[in-house]
Amino acid sequence: MKFAVSFLQERNGYELVLHPTADDSLFPAGEITTFWDKRRGYQRPYQHGLSPVEGGREAGISASNLTGIPRWVQKRMDQWRLFHLHDTSDSAPMRRTAQIADNEFLRPDGENLPAFLYLLRERHGTSYELIRRTISMVAPFFDDFHLQPDRLNPDTIRLAWRHRDSSKYFGAASLSDGSLRFMVLATLFLQPPELRPLTILVDEPELGLHPYAISLLASLARQASVETQVIMSTQSPLLLDYLEPEDILVTERHEGASRLVRLETARLASWLEDYSLGQLWEKNELGARPSAG
Repeated sequence: MKFAVSFLQERNGYELVLHPTADDSLFPAGEITTFWDKRRGYQRPYQHGLSPVEGGREAGISASNLTGIPRWVQKRMDQWRLFHLHDTSDSAPMRRTAQIADNEFLRPDGENLPAFLYLLRERHGTSYELIRRTISMVAPFFDDFHLQPDRLNPDTIRLAWRHRDSSKYFGAASLSDGSLRFMVLATLFLQPPELRPLTILVDEPELGLHPYAISLLASLARQASVETQVIMSTQSPLLLDYLEPEDILVTERHEGASRLVRLETARLASWLEDYSLGQLWEKNELGARPSAG
């Protein structure tokens, strides 16, 4: 398995080759970072090889003593965040009390949502208000969050909110799975650009969402992608309906390997006169569906 990532029009890059082991795991067999200043007429990139760590089991990009080009690449990859928001059970991290000082960034499972929202309300009021209004579009009963340090333990904070037609406050336990998940997604995509990860990766964000919430999710993701790299995996034909063909990479198995192909509007133009992208996927015109072969 081999993959390569480039930054700033290939000015910097990272490549990693993984080989299998006898116990069905993987180890880094080759790893480099690159620098290529084409403006100065460099014919090929400068390469800097990395050595694996942790006894050869861990990629060298995770080492703590990197300098120069490897350190530059490492710092940017450290700002990628993979969000798994599947767990909305009664014991889910996003339903529990958070440490109020845990607000440097929104955690990948939403564990520190109340602490992060508290920071936004106190320091980034415009973004907070936009998040509040967006949530109320999906959940009309929602008026605002009630975010205060716990009186008995000021180092902690709970996710509480106020109902539009009531003066009472409710906790995270009273939120549906879809409502809670959308609150995290709205916060993720509408937080100030300077607080966002450099790359946002979200696994199946549409789970449990109302169809209208999915339409808003697509809009939020597209808006954030103007300044931030956004990558989402999905099984939702409805989510595809709110995207453009060029936004979509289709993954299929081809000759023993996974192949990713970007859709093209021109190739699908005649189909799109009568069908949406989601319908075309359901008809297996886009691929990425099981086949008898």
